[in-house]
Amino acid sequence: MAKIFNHIAKRPDEEEKNDSETRDLVLDQNVIGIVGEDVYLHCMYTGQSKITSSSWNRLDSSNRAKKMAGYNHANVPLNKENFGIPASLTNLTVKVNVTSFKVEGEYTCVFNSDEDETKGTMFLSVIARPDVDIAVKKEVVNGTLHQAVTCAATNAKPKASIRWRISGVPPRDDIFSVKIMNVVHPNGITSSIGVLRFPLILNNESTVTCVVEHPAFTEPKEANIEVDTFVSPLLTMETILVREGEEDFQEVICTAAGGRPHPNITWILPEPKNTPLFERNITKPHTVTSLYRFPSEIYEGKNVTCIFGYTLLPFMSTRTVTLPTYYLSLLKLEGHSLTTNSENETSLAFQMEDTNIRIRMEISGDLPSYKISCVKDSHPLPEDVSVIGSDLFIRGPLQLHHAGEYVCQASYRKHLATLQFTVEAKPKVLLPVFFPPNISLNLKENSDHLHIECLALNAYPAANVSWIVPQELNSTIHSDVTTRNGSHSVRSVLTLPICMPSEYTIECVVEHPLLNGKKEQQVSLPVCATPNTTLHSSIEWESDTAYARLVCSVESQRPPLTISWGTENCNIDISSELVMSQSESQKSHMVIAESVAHIPIYVYDGCTVTCVVEQLGLDKPEKNSIALPSLVDDSVKPNISWILPDDDTIVQPTVQSTYNGINVQVNSTFEFQLKQYEGKDLICVIQNKHGKYERQTIHVPKYSISSIEVLNKTTLYRRTPRHHEHRVTLQENLSFQKILLRAHGNAPSYKTQCYREDGSVAHTVGMALVFTEPVSELDAGLCICHVSYHHHTASVSIRVEVSGEKTQHLIFVTTCFSSAAAITLILTVVLCVLCKPSRKSHPSNKKNRRERESLAALMQDPRSPEKTALPCGTGPDYAELLHYSIVLDVKSTV
Repeated sequence: MAKIFNHIAKRPDEEEKNDSETRDLVLDQNVIGIVGEDVYLHCMYTGQSKITSSSWNRLDSSNRAKKMAGYNHANVPLNKENFGIPASLTNLTVKVNVTSFKVEGEYTCVFNSDEDETKGTMFLSVIARPDVDIAVKKEVVNGTLHQAVTCAATNAKPKASIRWRISGVPPRDDIFSVKIMNVVHPNGITSSIGVLRFPLILNNESTVTCVVEHPAFTEPKEANIEVDTFVSPLLTMETILVREGEEDFQEVICTAAGGRPHPNITWILPEPKNTPLFERNITKPHTVTSLYRFPSEIYEGKNVTCIFGYTLLPFMSTRTVTLPTYYLSLLKLEGHSLTTNSENETSLAFQMEDTNIRIRMEISGDLPSYKISCVKDSHPLPEDVSVIGSDLFIRGPLQLHHAGEYVCQASYRKHLATLQFTVEAKPKVLLPVFFPPNISLNLKENSDHLHIECLALNAYPAANVSWIVPQELNSTIHSDVTTRNGSHSVRSVLTLPICMPSEYTIECVVEHPLLNGKKEQQVSLPVCATPNTTLHSSIEWESDTAYARLVCSVESQRPPLTISWGTENCNIDISSELVMSQSESQKSHMVIAESVAHIPIYVYDGCTVTCVVEQLGLDKPEKNSIALPSLVDDSVKPNISWILPDDDTIVQPTVQSTYNGINVQVNSTFEFQLKQYEGKDLICVIQNKHGKYERQTIHVPKYSISSIEVLNKTTLYRRTPRHHEHRVTLQENLSFQKILLRAHGNAPSYKTQCYREDGSVAHTVGMALVFTEPVSELDAGLCICHVSYHHHTASVSIRVEVSGEKTQHLIFVTTCFSSAAAITLILTVVLCVLCKPSRKSHPSNKKNRRERESLAALMQDPRSPEKTALPCGTGPDYAELLHYSIVLDVKSTV
């Protein structure tokens, strides 16, 4: 980083001198560098002289010019210490690594030529970027908790400027105090320290920002730190009653929630008694709680105070509660018709034979709890009379021995209250001649029906009960009348389906002389929900036969339903199995029914099967249809794949399917070149949809052609040790002459092609070389015949000779002459043998050897590399490429 100052005021004489020296220079005269970084010094010669050397110089301690970097007279660069190599001889722009303040100083840029010297001086100033650090700590000032934020900008040159920001604005003088200190070190660097101090209780901002400015920074550097803020807590104080065994306690709880920091909770307690108090303090991340437990009887009416405060903060708040004071002033009867007898005693009258008589009592006072006990005529209560809570309960029926004087007492420790009353048992009063019925309407449900019960009870005379029911509803009515103690009770039950197809309202009508007209009780009948029907199908295999498993599931409300099956596009009945199950929730009245049909696909091929759900309350049956898979569907066909040898590759070849009734015949054809898998095993894997596997191994034969035999009378001629010719003589001027060939090998068929010496194709039929035209001298010559089966080939060379009458006569004469010469030669040999018996000659062995050589030529493998090459221009007819196919037929019953 560098700052360049180009405008500096100079004296006139200095300007004139410098102008003469630097008129041909481009020079930055003032440059600023930062310790630890690189800076560039720029100096360029723009004059016309030829520069021979140039350098950056600096005066050392002895005022001698020390070359720091440049080029000598040989244009060889040089550099020292922290200077780099300048750009060129005339451009001394160089990078300098500012390692310390020692680099600061005056540098001279010098360019030398043969005529003169041009130079200029610049000054490199070195500054240091400050290290910024921020910290916070707590302090106690005048007994109040303060926070002090320290921001340090150390090792700076020149000194750094420190200022503070809180929420983007300077801190307030009435809350915050700011102190700045600068320390100058001997090496010229300065450390600046700023301290921002404030009381915790007056701060409501959680972030403080220190802003440091320095020439080494392109923009002010900010450092943030989190500080504590004061948040006033939510203070509560409550009292609750706690019972442990037979003891009652008042528990006083003081809580400070949401404050920061947590306050301290102290107590002002009443004068302690002999019993120690239970105390507990609980501190959580956002709350602090303190509690005391006081025995209720001992501390009645005492004041308890909570003090919320901080050790070093001027904040304190108090809460006070008064423990309750208990009293019991009265025990009285509640909710009864009371009378006073002649002795000014409270009396309760009940009818004899009454049952479950409850005499209610209540207290006047303030008690946490109390207990009531009673006696009758100064004796314990009868067995069928007891105190339950605040009630005296007579199970009855009420008899004369229940009558008498009862004394009940309510107590809580030292607090007591007594109640005295008399119970009278009066004879039962006869019912009047006419009295109205008690009318009620009840609904009851079972698994199939809804029962609506209309009651007209305890009436005289008996009430008349009837129903108003829509005619389209299928309903039954059952009524009965019972009599007891001269009163009549009528019960009429209307039975309906559990739900209705639509909304209906029925009415129960009750008539009685004491009623003002007819009394009608209405009820709305529940509407049936449409059943949820689903139909699923799957394929199953049994004994190689494909079946469709159809499952019709129905989730519905009661009443019961029926599931039947129908078909479209075919007229065949379906047998099924119905399974019913109750849902887990009895209140939901839901049942789940399933009907399962198991049918062979071949019988229902192409049919659409329909699940029909019928239920009482539905306007029309619910239907759900599904199309059965056809025999030609892939889901009923077996899957055939091939496993190839060597790499165990699995392939999916072309598959063709034919159908015959319930049988499906799958034809899988895998084609390949014979040379790929000749002599190896191919594995066919058949997998039915029901998971059954079947593997069949097919062996590909290995073929060979060992040699070709010429069946015509031939003469063997050896052209080379491994190349032989078969000479065949044909009769001149004779048509349809054949040279028959035979291949030795195990191939099922052979292809034969023959070529003449000129490359033309000779006529072949089967394994015969056929001359259809009369043979002439033009047919004589060499023919090479190739016999092949796929990539197996063998060849034979045939020399065709043509023999006419003149030729035969010449052959006869030659033969006679040869025979005579041979006889003469034999006689000569015999005489030689007789003359030299000691030398054994074996002409017969030589003859045998020649015969063996002839036989060896015949047995020569025509496929050997030494066989005669094909004539040129054989064309594609010879290099035929065929495919080998394996066809596997699989039959399956569906």
